[in-house]
Amino acid sequence: MPLENGSPVKRLQLNVSGLQIRCLIAGVSGPAVVLLHGAGLDAGGLSLGSAMIALANRCRVFAPDLPGFGDSDPKPAGWGFAEYSAFLDPLLDTLSLPRASLAGISMGGGIALGFALQAPERVEKLVLIDSACLDGAIPGGQSMWFFLRLPGLSPIGWSLLGSSRHLMRRALLRHMRHRPELVTPKLVDDLMRLARKRRPDPAFRQWQRREITWNGLRTNYVNRLSEIAIPTLIVHGDDDRLLPAAIAERAHRLIPNSRLEIIRDCGHLAPLEQPEAVNRALCDFLHPAP
Repeated sequence: MPLENGSPVKRLQLNVSGLQIRCLIAGVSGPAVVLLHGAGLDAGGLSLGSAMIALANRCRVFAPDLPGFGDSDPKPAGWGFAEYSAFLDPLLDTLSLPRASLAGISMGGGIALGFALQAPERVEKLVLIDSACLDGAIPGGQSMWFFLRLPGLSPIGWSLLGSSRHLMRRALLRHMRHRPELVTPKLVDDLMRLARKRRPDPAFRQWQRREITWNGLRTNYVNRLSEIAIPTLIVHGDDDRLLPAAIAERAHRLIPNSRLEIIRDCGHLAPLEQPEAVNRALCDFLHPAP
């Protein structure tokens, strides 16, 4: 896909610590920005695809498929948020990036946040979009704990989503109810492709069960947010029913050098549901126009 500056989106296959990682790269000049996707059926260039195109006219943008997602190798057994965050260190080395800004949505936000706490010297700016790990409550409530422990339910769910356009569209509309016109055939097709490809992954299932306990989320950085001195942008949908906007507002109060953007008429998938507002906030923060 050509950008306004004439540069294409390139697709690379990287070897990072012995794992084969697919990475999309766009933009030819400006600060480096690494986009980190969410969980579920997300992948590099999907939920943050519009943001990648918008940023690439001012920045060099990198969007990897994290291990266990998209076209990258499966996630190693035993990995949790901390291991995903630590993986960003060799990933940046492989991309020849001593420092970069990180922008993550949901799971990707939690991974970016963990890395900013582990290696702040490598993070220029931090963007948390409907981010995980800002609170200990289980996204979606206690029922998620039961769902993860029902044998066979996850593989059945992926199979149904991968075989039914109607079910996939309904699932998207549940998260994008304010902008149903943006649930396009292409978006449905892209997610169905990923659902058909997604095989039962014991390591991912193990990670979900490890991170989501009966008492709440195992990885919760709320007590460490005051340590973050990196310029931080917090973007959150005002109608996020998985991670309520109140946790973003609290994070803004706790992170000293932070900016808060609450996106109106928006649920958990802010970059998909309100791409114009999210892209504007990201561009203004990561590379403001002269």
